[in-house]
Amino acid sequence: GTWQFLAVRLFQATEDGTVPIQNSIDDVESFFHVATWIALQHTSHGLTPQALKSILNNNFDASAHIDGRILATEARCLNMMTGALIRDAMFKNRGISAVLKGMSATLRHRYTLEEKPEGDDKRLSVWKVTNQYRLDVLEELEDRQWLEKLLRRFLDDQKIDWQTEGERKSTETPLKYPLLGK
Repeated sequence: GTWQFLAVRLFQATEDGTVPIQNSIDDVESFFHVATWIALQHTSHGLTPQALKSILNNNFDASAHIDGRILATEARCLNMMTGALIRDAMFKNRGISAVLKGMSATLRHRYTLEEKPEGDDKRLSVWKVTNQYRLDVLEELEDRQWLEKLLRRFLDDQKIDWQTEGERKSTETPLKYPLLGK
């Protein structure tokens, strides 16, 4: 996939230095990044044009290069763990906001799970209790129909107003995508 939309996990080397193998949950996270980018570019939200340009650059265009590998920015990693980008964007369309917040709230658990302790039964028991919710959420992501179910839940919710509210704000200048030659 296009590196700007890859799952954060795929930028992280494993203990033996190899790149993780992409899986279906990485594909869902990539869809989340694409949907977020589209929503930021083409829907109404509470960001100023300058803030929008900065967020798009920091989360999708900026990168670090180490040993020939592209790494996700700190902003992108933090946003996956906290959901701050979706929360702070203040999308005017309630449906888009609900879907992106729902996806973010689930996907962030991929990056907030505490490391499993080795050996000590008491520490392992405490780890299981404190991380059980996260483990349950991560198990839900294994369901290949998870995204469809999430979308259906919000699309079927009569309380969610899918009407676009407000004018779209765009960046002052077009963004450049070096990999696309534009």
